[in-house]
Amino acid sequence: MLKMNGKEYDLIIIGGGAAAFAAANTANKLKKKTLLVNYEKILPLGGTCVNVGCVPSKIMLHQGKEYFYAVRNQFKAIKLRGKADFIEALKETHEMVKKFRAKNYINVIEKQEYVDFKEGLASFADSHTVKVNNETFKGKHFLIATGASTFIPPIKGIDKIDFITNINIFNLKKKPESVIIIGGGPLGMEFSQIFHYFGVKVTVLQHSERIIPKFDSMIGEELRKYLEEEGITIYTKTTTKEEKKKKNGIELTVEIDGKKKILSAEKLMLASGLKPHTELLETEKAGVELDDNGFVRANEYMQTSQKHIYAAGDVAGLMPLETTAAKEGNFAILNMFENANKKIDYNEVPHAVFTSPEVAAVGITEEEFMKKYNVCLCRTVTLDHVEKALAIKDTRGLIRMVLDPKTKVVIGVHIIGPMAADIITTAVYAIKNKMTIYDIRDTVHVFPTLSEMIKKVAQSFDNNLDEMACCVE
Repeated sequence: MLKMNGKEYDLIIIGGGAAAFAAANTANKLKKKTLLVNYEKILPLGGTCVNVGCVPSKIMLHQGKEYFYAVRNQFKAIKLRGKADFIEALKETHEMVKKFRAKNYINVIEKQEYVDFKEGLASFADSHTVKVNNETFKGKHFLIATGASTFIPPIKGIDKIDFITNINIFNLKKKPESVIIIGGGPLGMEFSQIFHYFGVKVTVLQHSERIIPKFDSMIGEELRKYLEEEGITIYTKTTTKEEKKKKNGIELTVEIDGKKKILSAEKLMLASGLKPHTELLETEKAGVELDDNGFVRANEYMQTSQKHIYAAGDVAGLMPLETTAAKEGNFAILNMFENANKKIDYNEVPHAVFTSPEVAAVGITEEEFMKKYNVCLCRTVTLDHVEKALAIKDTRGLIRMVLDPKTKVVIGVHIIGPMAADIITTAVYAIKNKMTIYDIRDTVHVFPTLSEMIKKVAQSFDNNLDEMACCVE
């Protein structure tokens, strides 16, 4: 229900996820009369992260880990037995998501004094007007924050397959015995372990030559090794040619490194990239340009081809993370009304994959730096050099640090290992504040902790760790 009279606004936000809510919060602080419009048939309030993205997947991963590694404990003194119910885990996750959505979105929007909310499909009538259901609303400024969802690849026969995505997985009524996942990015790898933890046979198909290809190559290879050791089947350099529905599931005709292979499973899951929610916006009526894949073109200040229309979050296709979406939404409003010229340095933004072991990174990779400057100063330390990892009997992983060769300033850190997603923030501070390896080494760390790996890799540039006792610096 609208709280304000009239249909003219300082700002109209189209979308209801992290970018939209951050923008609404900032606009409310600036006392700008704002209308937020969300179309529940795409996603409920909260958007991808809370409903079908980072929140539910992390809940499912945590439930699975609690069971899977407990009954496979590394310590001789502990022997446990148990069982895990996949469908019950889905139900509990769904209930938890409802509570998160109410707490962080539904309850919040009601407290925004200058923000009205409207449920419905918004589309542009012209560059200053949107239609919502049977009403029209005028806006001085707009923010497009409609997000994105799973890209459905144009594979022969896919229209006849009842496939799973991160959106409809909660509709499952029974646990599948086997699943093929198309896509080896963060989403695909997290769901590969979710299914695996609960006893589902998992096969992953990745088109490129390695999984999580946007991460450092060594990190991707390490993750593949650990997942395959657990029993997940992973094929890279794979092209899916045809999909068929069979009596007991699905059958895929694929080429793996140029060789034909037939694969079958009970279910198919798609985790094959993102498609922006711009089809229904009628952006052409507003003069807003899209790129070839349908993402809204926006400059570094979140501004589109129309100066009064901005875009933020996954729909802009810059870095599809909840954290960056929120920051972009906030900066867009400050730039819109305050001429703040705020922009994000994406080299300072951490990103993670919550598999076990976890993957996390910030800054530039060795390959990227070599390609740009043909020189690199890098070191890699395995986790058997970290005393806490030895103490908890989990030395799976490594840390790689990239330095500017001239200044010894840290410009990239890449981790695979336990608690990598928590530890990477230390590296973010180092990169953001242009710290050198000597700044890191001169900082006192708690012993024993996994975060000491940051100090260990800094020491390794001019020390042999095998010849050093712990805590010598």
